[in-house]
Amino acid sequence: MRVALLGLGLIGGSLGLALRAERPEIEVVGWDPDPAALALARERGAIAREAADPAAAVADADRVVLAAPVGAFPALFAAIAPCLRPEAVVTDVASTKAAVTAWASNAGLNFVGGHPMAGSEQVGVAHARADLFRGAAWCVTPPPSADPAAVAAVEALATSVGARPLRLDPSTHDAFVAAVSHLPFATSAALVSLTTADPRWAQMAPLAATGYRDATRLASGSPAMYRDICLTNQEAIAPLLRHLAATLTTLADQLDDPQAVEAFFTRARDARDTWLAARDHLRMPHPSR
Repeated sequence: MRVALLGLGLIGGSLGLALRAERPEIEVVGWDPDPAALALARERGAIAREAADPAAAVADADRVVLAAPVGAFPALFAAIAPCLRPEAVVTDVASTKAAVTAWASNAGLNFVGGHPMAGSEQVGVAHARADLFRGAAWCVTPPPSADPAAVAAVEALATSVGARPLRLDPSTHDAFVAAVSHLPFATSAALVSLTTADPRWAQMAPLAATGYRDATRLASGSPAMYRDICLTNQEAIAPLLRHLAATLTTLADQLDDPQAVEAFFTRARDARDTWLAARDHLRMPHPSR
């Protein structure tokens, strides 16, 4: 089997490392627009062979995984569509799915979306890890017209690198991930923007310790990636941002009410503790059930 990786950053590079470690019989071919990233991916063993362009990468590939910034997908779909084998299955690892699925449909691809719920604020193949996906959820988001064999192929790809496939329709995925992934990075960036714009920041900064570091970790992620996520999932993200602003306004209005303030933080603590206790056992219901 041959797998083509289009994009060799943290996720694409980690997928290549994981596939080559767990499935050494698979030939992993890679392409990236950055020659340095391509060379480093080869040096680190994330790919077996470099391709000069996307069309060359997907030639004779059985599976094609787009791991580039989501804004590049329309052009990539157009570039690879004429070059794919009829039975080739195309998937991706992007954080938004409805727009990507529509683009793939317009390009006439045998496509099933994917999104591993793994990663970090670090970017680039230099930070790729073969164990990045182990134990992580991997959303599989087939369109209604998807070939069942293609869906099974994407789920098998996720399983082969230690992830747990969870099947969702694209729009539900985008709504859920907006809340648990996109809202957190927007909040992290907003906190950094607010605090560092304060004219007293130079005096304040030495006091910023682990709480500030942990709350702002996601602000160190890729601005281009965050931009593309916001642009392709704005219908889900915008209402959540407004709801968050309203929640903070309510808290601000209650700061003179000790019981209300304590109740706010008690609810949050209890909800988070419950989630953490159950996290390793949570499973997404199968859509047919």
